[in-house]
Amino acid sequence: MELIQAGLAVIRVILSIVFAVAALYIAISVLGRLTKQLDEWEEIARGNNAVAVYMAGIFISVATIVAPGAIGLFASLDVISIIMGFVQLVIALALAVAAQYVGLSFLGRLTKGFNEWDELKKGNVAVGIVMASIVIALAAVVSQGVGSILAFL
Repeated sequence: MELIQAGLAVIRVILSIVFAVAALYIAISVLGRLTKQLDEWEEIARGNNAVAVYMAGIFISVATIVAPGAIGLFASLDVISIIMGFVQLVIALALAVAAQYVGLSFLGRLTKGFNEWDELKKGNVAVGIVMASIVIALAAVVSQGVGSILAFL
Protein backbone atom coordinates (compact mmCIF):
# COMPACT_ATOMS: atom_id res chain seq x y z
CA MET A 1 0.00 0.00 0.00
CA GLU A 2 2.79 2.44 0.87
CA LEU A 3 4.55 1.57 -2.38
CA ILE A 4 1.41 2.55 -4.35
CA GLN A 5 1.17 5.86 -2.48
CA ALA A 6 4.85 6.56 -3.15
CA GLY A 7 4.31 5.79 -6.84
CA LEU A 8 1.31 8.14 -6.98
CA ALA A 9 3.36 10.85 -5.29
CA VAL A 10 6.08 10.50 -7.94
CA ILE A 11 3.45 10.68 -10.70
CA ARG A 12 2.03 13.86 -9.12
CA VAL A 13 5.47 15.46 -9.03
CA ILE A 14 6.17 14.57 -12.66
CA LEU A 15 2.77 15.87 -13.81
CA SER A 16 3.22 19.04 -11.76
CA ILE A 17 6.59 19.67 -13.41
CA VAL A 18 5.08 19.17 -16.87
CA PHE A 19 2.22 21.57 -16.13
CA ALA A 20 4.55 24.14 -14.51
CA VAL A 21 6.82 24.15 -17.56
CA ALA A 22 3.79 24.46 -19.83
CA ALA A 23 2.49 27.38 -17.74
CA LEU A 24 5.84 29.17 -17.98
CA TYR A 25 5.97 28.59 -21.72
CA ILE A 26 2.44 29.90 -22.24
CA ALA A 27 3.05 32.96 -20.05
CA ILE A 28 6.29 33.82 -21.84
CA SER A 29 4.62 33.34 -25.25
CA VAL A 30 1.71 35.61 -24.35
CA LEU A 31 3.94 38.27 -22.81
CA GLY A 32 6.25 38.05 -25.83
CA ARG A 33 3.31 38.96 -28.05
CA LEU A 34 2.42 41.86 -25.76
CA THR A 35 5.98 43.20 -25.79
CA LYS A 36 6.57 43.20 -29.54
CA GLN A 37 9.17 45.94 -29.22
CA LEU A 38 11.58 43.48 -27.57
CA ASP A 39 12.68 40.00 -28.66
CA GLU A 40 13.66 38.70 -25.24
CA TRP A 41 15.35 35.50 -26.42
CA GLU A 42 17.38 37.26 -29.09
CA GLU A 43 18.58 39.76 -26.48
CA ILE A 44 19.48 37.00 -24.03
CA ALA A 45 21.35 35.15 -26.80
CA ARG A 46 23.40 38.32 -27.31
CA GLY A 47 24.28 38.33 -23.61
CA ASN A 48 21.97 41.16 -22.58
CA ASN A 49 21.97 40.86 -18.76
CA ALA A 50 19.23 43.48 -18.36
CA VAL A 51 16.77 41.37 -20.32
CA ALA A 52 17.93 38.23 -18.50
CA VAL A 53 17.16 39.86 -15.13
CA TYR A 54 13.76 40.99 -16.40
CA MET A 55 12.96 37.50 -17.70
CA ALA A 56 14.07 35.94 -14.41
CA GLY A 57 11.55 38.21 -12.69
CA ILE A 58 8.87 37.06 -15.11
CA PHE A 59 9.64 33.39 -14.39
CA ILE A 60 9.58 33.93 -10.62
CA SER A 61 6.38 35.93 -10.91
CA VAL A 62 4.57 33.31 -12.97
CA ALA A 63 5.70 30.52 -10.67
CA THR A 64 4.58 32.45 -7.59
CA ILE A 65 1.11 33.14 -8.97
CA VAL A 66 0.57 29.76 -10.63
CA ALA A 67 1.78 27.71 -7.63
CA PRO A 68 -1.61 27.73 -5.84
CA GLY A 69 -3.22 26.39 -9.01
CA ALA A 70 -0.57 23.73 -9.51
CA ILE A 71 -0.88 22.52 -5.92
CA GLY A 72 -4.53 21.58 -6.42
CA LEU A 73 -3.91 20.07 -9.83
CA PHE A 74 -3.12 16.58 -8.62
CA ALA A 75 -4.54 16.55 -5.10
CA SER A 76 -6.12 13.28 -6.15
CA LEU A 77 -5.83 11.37 -9.38
CA ASP A 78 -9.51 11.07 -10.28
CA VAL A 79 -10.57 12.69 -13.56
CA ILE A 80 -12.85 15.36 -12.06
CA SER A 81 -10.16 16.54 -9.62
CA ILE A 82 -7.59 16.76 -12.40
CA ILE A 83 -10.01 18.72 -14.63
CA MET A 84 -10.84 21.12 -11.77
CA GLY A 85 -7.14 21.46 -11.02
CA PHE A 86 -6.46 22.25 -14.66
CA VAL A 87 -9.18 24.92 -14.65
CA GLN A 88 -7.60 26.41 -11.52
CA LEU A 89 -4.20 26.39 -13.21
CA VAL A 90 -5.58 28.18 -16.29
CA ILE A 91 -7.23 30.83 -14.08
CA ALA A 92 -3.99 31.32 -12.16
CA LEU A 93 -2.01 31.59 -15.39
CA ALA A 94 -4.41 34.18 -16.83
CA LEU A 95 -4.14 36.21 -13.64
CA ALA A 96 -0.33 35.94 -13.73
CA VAL A 97 -0.14 37.31 -17.27
CA ALA A 98 -2.68 40.04 -16.48
CA ALA A 99 -0.81 41.11 -13.33
CA GLN A 100 2.47 41.35 -15.19
CA TYR A 101 0.93 43.30 -18.04
CA VAL A 102 -0.82 45.73 -15.68
CA GLY A 103 2.30 46.19 -13.58
CA LEU A 104 4.56 46.90 -16.54
CA SER A 105 1.95 49.19 -18.12
CA PHE A 106 1.71 51.09 -14.85
CA LEU A 107 5.50 51.49 -14.80
CA GLY A 108 5.34 52.86 -18.34
CA ARG A 109 2.81 55.48 -17.23
CA LEU A 110 4.90 56.47 -14.22
CA THR A 111 8.01 56.99 -16.31
CA LYS A 112 6.78 59.20 -19.12
CA GLY A 113 9.53 60.18 -21.51
CA PHE A 114 11.54 57.11 -20.51
CA ASN A 115 11.25 53.98 -22.63
CA GLU A 116 11.96 50.92 -20.48
CA TRP A 117 12.03 48.58 -23.47
CA ASP A 118 14.69 50.65 -25.25
CA GLU A 119 16.71 50.74 -22.04
CA LEU A 120 16.48 46.96 -21.75
CA LYS A 121 17.69 46.63 -25.34
CA LYS A 122 20.66 48.86 -24.45
CA GLY A 123 21.48 46.52 -21.57
CA ASN A 124 20.49 48.84 -18.72
CA VAL A 125 20.58 46.33 -15.85
CA ALA A 126 19.07 48.85 -13.42
CA VAL A 127 15.91 48.97 -15.53
CA GLY A 128 15.85 45.17 -15.72
CA ILE A 129 16.07 44.95 -11.94
CA VAL A 130 13.26 47.47 -11.44
CA MET A 131 11.01 45.71 -13.96
CA ALA A 132 11.73 42.30 -12.42
CA SER A 133 11.06 43.71 -8.95
CA ILE A 134 7.70 45.10 -10.03
CA VAL A 135 6.43 41.80 -11.44
CA ILE A 136 7.77 39.83 -8.45
CA ALA A 137 6.20 42.24 -5.95
CA LEU A 138 2.87 42.06 -7.78
CA ALA A 139 3.10 38.28 -7.83
CA ALA A 140 3.56 38.16 -4.06
CA VAL A 141 0.32 40.09 -3.61
CA VAL A 142 -1.67 38.54 -6.46
CA SER A 143 -0.78 34.97 -5.44
CA GLN A 144 -2.65 35.48 -2.18
CA GLY A 145 -5.76 36.52 -4.09
CA VAL A 146 -5.35 33.64 -6.52
CA GLY A 147 -5.13 31.25 -3.57
CA SER A 148 -8.38 32.66 -2.18
CA ILE A 149 -10.17 32.43 -5.52
CA LEU A 150 -9.01 28.87 -6.09
CA ALA A 151 -9.99 27.83 -2.56
CA PHE A 152 -13.49 29.12 -3.34
CA LEU A 153 -13.67 26.93 -6.46
